[in-house]
Amino acid sequence: MGIYTAEIKSNKEIALNIFKMEVEAADIAGIVKPGQFIQLYPPSEKNMLARPFSVSSVSNEGVTIVYRIVGIGTKLLSNLRQNDFVQIMGPLGNGFTLSDNDAGNLVIGGGLGIPPLLELSKRLQGKTEVLLGYSDEPFMVEDFQKLNLPVRISTLTGKVGFHGNVLELLKSMNPSVGQIFACGPRPMLKSVSEWAKKHGIPIQVSMEERMACGIGACLGCGIKIQRQGENDWKYMRVCKDGPVFLGEEVVWDG
Repeated sequence: MGIYTAEIKSNKEIALNIFKMEVEAADIAGIVKPGQFIQLYPPSEKNMLARPFSVSSVSNEGVTIVYRIVGIGTKLLSNLRQNDFVQIMGPLGNGFTLSDNDAGNLVIGGGLGIPPLLELSKRLQGKTEVLLGYSDEPFMVEDFQKLNLPVRISTLTGKVGFHGNVLELLKSMNPSVGQIFACGPRPMLKSVSEWAKKHGIPIQVSMEERMACGIGACLGCGIKIQRQGENDWKYMRVCKDGPVFLGEEVVWDG
C-alpha cells in the first residue's frame, strides 16, 4: 500500500452520471486482487477526504474504476481529463478468495456493485455464469460479454432482460453451482446470501459501506460478523478486514 500520483488515461461517462476512469498505476496493477479497492483524493484546496473505489479491471499499465457522481468529491473527479493527475492510495482491503470449483461459479452484481466483479470474472477458473441487476439502464454489459461468459440481465423496469430484481432472476433459474460471488446493495446481498445458505452454497460478498480513512483507523465502517464456531458476533472493519466476507458470517439484521 502506498500513495501515488497517477496520470489519468481516460475518464468518460458511460451512463447517466456514471463514469469510467483509467489511471496509470503499474505498481498497484501488479499486486491488486479482485475485490480490493483504491482511494482517490479529489482535486480540491479544501483537503477533502479520499473516496474509496473498487478496482473494476487491471492492465499491465494501470487500473480502471467505475463510479457515480453522488456529491462534491465525485463531481470534482468527473471533471478530470486525460493527462491530468490524481493522487491515489492502494491497493486496500481484502479481496475475493479464488479457488477451483468443479461445480461452477455464479457471479451476481447489482448497480455500482457490478464493476468490481469484472476483474473477478476474468480470473475465475472453471464454468462461470454472470447475473447483472439494474434499476433501468444497463452499463458494462459488453465488458462482461467480451469474456465469453454467459451473462443474464435483470432490470426493475423491464427495459432490458428479465423484469424484476436479480434475486428474482436467480430464483427463476434455480442454478446448481459450487460457489457464489456477489457485490451490490446490502438488501440484495442479504437476500442472495439467504438463498445461498438455504441451498447449501458457499457465498462471498463484497460489502458496500461508507468509509472515511480506508485503512481501519477511524472504525467508521464496522459491521457485525459472527465467525463459524464463535458464540457471538464482533465488529469488523469493511475497509481493513473486508470488504469481502462470507455471506453466512454477516449479521444482516444487526
